[in-house]
Amino acid sequence: MNIRKLLSLIAFLATATALVAVPAPAQAAPVDDWNYSANTGATYIKALGNIVSSDLTAQTAINGGPARTHSNSTAAANVLNLASVGAAETRTTATKDGANIKIESWSRTAGVSLLNGLIKLDAVESTVVTTGKPDGTSSAVGNHKLLGIKILGVNLPVNIPQNYGVNIPGVAAISLNTTYHAGTSELSATRSWAVAVQLLKSRDGYDAGTVIILSPVNHYLQEATPAANAPRLGGFAYSSRIQAKVGTQISVVSDPTAYTGTPFDGSNGNTLRNSTATVSLPGIATLGTLTSTSTSKRDSSNGNAEITNTNKTVGLNLLGGLIKADAIEVTASAKLVDGVWTQSMKMSTVNLVIAGQKIPIDVAPNTAIDIAGLGKVEINKQGTLPAQKINRIDGLKITLDTAQAGLPVGAVIELAIAATQMTTA
Repeated sequence: MNIRKLLSLIAFLATATALVAVPAPAQAAPVDDWNYSANTGATYIKALGNIVSSDLTAQTAINGGPARTHSNSTAAANVLNLASVGAAETRTTATKDGANIKIESWSRTAGVSLLNGLIKLDAVESTVVTTGKPDGTSSAVGNHKLLGIKILGVNLPVNIPQNYGVNIPGVAAISLNTTYHAGTSELSATRSWAVAVQLLKSRDGYDAGTVIILSPVNHYLQEATPAANAPRLGGFAYSSRIQAKVGTQISVVSDPTAYTGTPFDGSNGNTLRNSTATVSLPGIATLGTLTSTSTSKRDSSNGNAEITNTNKTVGLNLLGGLIKADAIEVTASAKLVDGVWTQSMKMSTVNLVIAGQKIPIDVAPNTAIDIAGLGKVEINKQGTLPAQKINRIDGLKITLDTAQAGLPVGAVIELAIAATQMTTA
């Protein structure tokens, strides 16, 4: 493989932690506890020139904190001429035993076609595990099964080795079954993927340098620093979620899309962002650009903190046009200053139309409309739990009283969600 191109790809994927440059410690210091941050996705696309950016699809993300797990699934994802995938599932899990911690990412994506079929896979199954130990050492193991992989003009081994690289001459540099891990007792990071493709020259309207990643995984471990006065932060933002109840069982039709979460120790004032080019659930929903952000910080010296989480969903079309909008945007914010918690929520819309009725831009919080043949539509739904320092805004929440597009009565569609939480006890 062209080593310069591969190094360029790695440099693009790496963050400020500089995975390929951080040496393992000769003698690690003891670690009383680890904090963690981890996410898993089905695909990630970064096109240069602001043509398109599709962050993690079917994303799961955890931060902590306590042991936890997060699962997600999506029916399909498509970015024109770059990537098309079928059903995708991901799961991210943290388990702790004293100061030992294990972060595990699992994903499965079917029916993959990249670069208009130049790269095809029947399915990808990925498992990546990062382990942190009390002696300050950490390690990672990644395994990506590339089922039925075919790359035009490239002869591949039956079993793809770890960190394997190939080229489609003049088209793309490709790395397969790749895992990088490095760290010190203060910070450890793992970056892994099943397939990463970087265009060597412009193609189908996308610039050279455009990157497509299949089964991206990011794990970070950091030595926990006690901060007795600082609150634990939380919250999230996402564009859509659809659930249907059949009997006593909840069936997830579409888990949160364009999801981003608030790290428990904040983002140091930086804005975390997840954007997805489009989501399509045939007959149910078509959504254009989806963008969620989370910005937060906390001060351990005085216990003050603040969070702002947002979601903007553009090009919304639900249930064959019964509900349409050019854009919906929601914001949930909260501050803790000298022990006093305050919060705010707001929503804005552009050309929101429900069953032919145009909704005003300044629609009042907690507006509800009963639509015959559809169900209950809640707009700008806001709620707070002051004792728990929680707030949440739902731009739209639709509860069906009539079966629609394969969804049963009682199915719930949520759109444009943001929430925050602060825990001081």
